[in-house]
Amino acid sequence: MIDPRHGWNVSFKPLYLGFVLSIILIAAAYRIVVHYHLTNTVLTFTILSLAALQVFIQLYFFLHIGMGAKPRWHLISFFFMVLVIIIVVGGSMWIMQNLKYNVMPTEGT
Repeated sequence: MIDPRHGWNVSFKPLYLGFVLSIILIAAAYRIVVHYHLTNTVLTFTILSLAALQVFIQLYFFLHIGMGAKPRWHLISFFFMVLVIIIVVGGSMWIMQNLKYNVMPTEGT
Protein backbone atom coordinates (compact mmCIF):
# COMPACT_ATOMS: atom_id res chain seq x y z
CA MET A 1 0.00 0.00 0.00
CA ILE A 2 1.65 3.27 -1.17
CA ASP A 3 0.67 6.62 0.25
CA PRO A 4 -0.05 8.78 -2.85
CA ARG A 5 0.66 12.01 -1.01
CA HIS A 6 4.15 11.03 0.18
CA GLY A 7 5.10 8.28 -2.28
CA TRP A 8 6.32 5.76 0.26
CA ASN A 9 5.10 2.58 1.85
CA VAL A 10 2.75 3.63 4.62
CA SER A 11 3.98 1.08 7.11
CA PHE A 12 7.76 0.75 6.79
CA LYS A 13 9.73 3.40 4.90
CA PRO A 14 9.12 6.32 7.30
CA LEU A 15 9.78 4.07 10.27
CA TYR A 16 13.15 2.95 8.90
CA LEU A 17 14.13 6.50 7.99
CA GLY A 18 13.08 7.82 11.40
CA PHE A 19 14.96 5.03 13.16
CA VAL A 20 18.17 5.70 11.24
CA LEU A 21 17.94 9.46 11.83
CA SER A 22 17.30 8.89 15.54
CA ILE A 23 20.31 6.59 15.86
CA ILE A 24 22.51 9.14 14.06
CA LEU A 25 21.39 11.93 16.39
CA ILE A 26 21.92 9.81 19.50
CA ALA A 27 25.39 8.76 18.32
CA ALA A 28 26.28 12.38 17.55
CA ALA A 29 25.19 13.57 21.00
CA TYR A 30 27.04 10.70 22.68
CA ARG A 31 30.25 11.39 20.76
CA ILE A 32 30.12 15.12 21.44
CA VAL A 33 29.68 14.61 25.18
CA VAL A 34 32.01 11.67 25.76
CA HIS A 35 34.97 12.93 23.72
CA TYR A 36 34.73 16.57 24.95
CA HIS A 37 34.45 18.07 21.45
CA LEU A 38 32.80 21.28 22.69
CA THR A 39 32.99 23.58 25.70
CA ASN A 40 30.27 24.40 28.26
CA THR A 41 27.90 26.85 26.57
CA VAL A 42 28.32 25.49 23.06
CA LEU A 43 27.92 21.94 24.37
CA THR A 44 24.66 22.81 26.13
CA PHE A 45 23.27 24.58 23.07
CA THR A 46 24.30 21.71 20.77
CA ILE A 47 22.78 19.00 22.99
CA LEU A 48 19.53 20.97 23.32
CA SER A 49 19.42 21.49 19.55
CA LEU A 50 19.97 17.78 18.91
CA ALA A 51 17.24 16.97 21.45
CA ALA A 52 14.78 19.34 19.75
CA LEU A 53 15.60 17.83 16.37
CA GLN A 54 15.10 14.36 17.86
CA VAL A 55 11.65 15.41 19.15
CA PHE A 56 10.59 16.62 15.70
CA ILE A 57 11.85 13.43 14.06
CA GLN A 58 9.96 11.31 16.60
CA LEU A 59 6.77 13.31 16.10
CA TYR A 60 6.90 13.21 12.32
CA PHE A 61 8.13 9.70 11.58
CA PHE A 62 6.77 7.68 14.51
CA LEU A 63 3.67 9.55 15.67
CA HIS A 64 2.85 10.71 12.11
CA ILE A 65 1.95 14.24 13.21
CA GLY A 66 1.16 16.19 10.04
CA MET A 67 1.07 13.16 7.71
CA GLY A 68 -2.58 12.12 7.97
CA ALA A 69 -5.56 13.10 5.88
CA LYS A 70 -6.70 15.43 8.67
CA PRO A 71 -3.49 16.54 10.41
CA ARG A 72 -5.32 19.21 12.40
CA TRP A 73 -6.93 16.60 14.68
CA HIS A 74 -3.61 14.91 15.35
CA LEU A 75 -2.08 18.29 16.17
CA ILE A 76 -4.94 19.24 18.50
CA SER A 77 -4.68 15.93 20.37
CA PHE A 78 -0.90 16.35 20.57
CA PHE A 79 -1.22 19.83 22.09
CA PHE A 80 -3.81 18.53 24.56
CA MET A 81 -1.34 15.80 25.56
CA VAL A 82 1.40 18.41 26.04
CA LEU A 83 -0.97 20.51 28.18
CA VAL A 84 -1.82 17.52 30.39
CA ILE A 85 1.87 16.66 30.80
CA ILE A 86 2.69 20.27 31.72
CA ILE A 87 -0.12 20.29 34.30
CA VAL A 88 0.95 16.95 35.82
CA VAL A 89 4.68 17.73 35.92
CA GLY A 90 4.16 21.35 37.00
CA GLY A 91 1.70 20.31 39.71
CA SER A 92 4.10 17.64 40.96
CA MET A 93 6.96 20.13 41.10
CA TRP A 94 4.74 22.63 42.92
CA ILE A 95 3.69 20.00 45.48
CA MET A 96 7.29 18.87 46.03
CA GLN A 97 8.49 22.45 46.48
CA ASN A 98 5.66 23.09 48.94
CA LEU A 99 6.56 19.92 50.87
CA LYS A 100 10.22 20.91 50.96
CA TYR A 101 9.33 24.36 52.29
CA ASN A 102 6.91 23.08 54.94
CA VAL A 103 8.67 19.91 56.10
CA MET A 104 12.41 20.42 55.78
CA PRO A 105 14.07 22.38 58.59
CA THR A 106 15.87 25.56 57.62
CA GLU A 107 19.63 25.76 58.13
CA GLY A 108 21.03 27.97 60.88
CA THR A 109 18.06 27.96 63.24
